[in-house]
Amino acid sequence: MYKTVAPGAVGHGLTFKDAAEGAAKAGFEGYWFGPEDDWNVPAGETKELLQKTYLKAAGFGLPVQFRQDAAAFEADLANLGKYAQYAVEIGALRCATWILPRSDTLTFNENYELHRSRLKKVCEIFNEYGITLGLEFVGPLTARQGAKYTFIHNLDQMLSLCADIGTGNCGLLLDIWHWDLAGQTFTDFEKFGNDQVALVHINDAPAGIPPDEQADTARRLPGETGVLRIAEFFGGLKKIGYDGPVLAEPFVPALAEMSYDNALKTVMDSFNRVWPE
Repeated sequence: MYKTVAPGAVGHGLTFKDAAEGAAKAGFEGYWFGPEDDWNVPAGETKELLQKTYLKAAGFGLPVQFRQDAAAFEADLANLGKYAQYAVEIGALRCATWILPRSDTLTFNENYELHRSRLKKVCEIFNEYGITLGLEFVGPLTARQGAKYTFIHNLDQMLSLCADIGTGNCGLLLDIWHWDLAGQTFTDFEKFGNDQVALVHINDAPAGIPPDEQADTARRLPGETGVLRIAEFFGGLKKIGYDGPVLAEPFVPALAEMSYDNALKTVMDSFNRVWPE
């Protein structure tokens, strides 16, 4: 496992060009890219900066709108090969996105087929380039309350979707927030292996709030409150031999009010509080 950063996840909307040296100085080993913003420069320049800063190209967010509009999806799909080629050139062979746990227009089965068919097309393109796609389930009850239809919100459901996509390169984005609030446990790590995890997110939850009332956007820095079962989570990752990127996604507004360098230091301090030996 290696400590990874995405500036947007710590409150700073910087491109790789402006963020890389600070990330390396703060002790991060990997960088998670936003391709629409970061890849507007030649791949050679990005590779050169990765080499200069000794950062690993940990992966990138999925540049495809697949959730609703069919025309937008097809247009993005047509451009995906371009992004995938760039990813290969810089060594970023992991991609990830999240799955909304609700819909007001599609039943569970209708939504399942939409995701299965569209993400299968994404994964088929990625297979040509050796890229793995990780999917994140959103676990808190509050994220699906009030919706007409619920959708995937736990590990078993997500593993079923990955299996039904059936391309062999579709796996998981595991976020401790969603893992914990979906009621997953250490034994759930027996259901998948290292090669099925594209990315890991860590954070913590506010104290004094029942699990069913936790709101997805109100989080804390890793290890800040001890509410989430992070030692158990890391124990499971070690059990499967996970060797990929671990990224903090705390959604803490105070980070945006700090300088970028101070935000990185604060997040790295939180990493060090919880990082397994």
